Amino acid sequence: MSCIEMRYLGWSNILIREPQGDLVFDPFYRKMYGADWARKEDYEKVRVICVSHGHHEHYMDTPAVARMTGALIVSSPDVCEHLRRKHRLPESQLRPVLPFDTVEVHGYRITAFDWHHRPISYLRFFQGSLGAAFSFVGNNLLRCPWRARYYGFAVQTPGGASLVNLTEGMNPLFSDGELDVLRQRFQPDVLVGGHQLVYEEDVARAVRLTGVAKCVLYHPHEKLFGQMGIASTPEEKVIAAVKAQAPDVDIHLPRPMEWLTV
Repeated sequence: MSCIEMRYLGWSNILIREPQGDLVFDPFYRKMYGADWARKEDYEKVRVICVSHGHHEHYMDTPAVARMTGALIVSSPDVCEHLRRKHRLPESQLRPVLPFDTVEVHGYRITAFDWHHRPISYLRFFQGSLGAAFSFVGNNLLRCPWRARYYGFAVQTPGGASLVNLTEGMNPLFSDGELDVLRQRFQPDVLVGGHQLVYEEDVARAVRLTGVAKCVLYHPHEKLFGQMGIASTPEEKVIAAVKAQAPDVDIHLPRPMEWLTV
């Protein structure tokens, strides 16, 4: 099995390093909600950007990274159109895809697929930090393609490894059948995704049903939820839940800015 060198840059922001150039999911480096992690310079070698959806912490720094690097952006038609119309990015840098379309670029083979975002309770946001709530709602509604389709990505790296990135998609809305399709279609070595709130059984289910040998799990909203006073299942209980369903899986829980090889 080939290994993947990757870096977790905070939020849902995963960078894959290959000699042909880096691939990054959902680049986001600005200071927000008390988070101060990545810098724009961390993306200098990026040649491919995969944007899962149009919420602000997945989308807002994509234009700057794309201008700096000339990277190709793979995302939904709505996200690509917003980048073209609002940010004047050239069509040559935009690759809009529909579910199960495949793009091959810089040695990466990338396939998008639909996933399901957890329900968002705006009332719960406003019961926490008003500043964070207004930032969250204002940025999403006014500066982003908020209603763009939600995508996960299957990627085969130039080195031959296969990964599936479910970003925030490990929740009860993702059916067993959909996960089984990912296993059969992509036979992934590695599952990447966020654990948050109290979805640890769904995280474990995703690991088991995709049949991976390794998983990389992170909390995508650690700082935001901290300001809102929203609790999530502790990491040790997430690990226990995953091991109960997939006892042989190799689990990685990187901290922001950490490099790892899986």
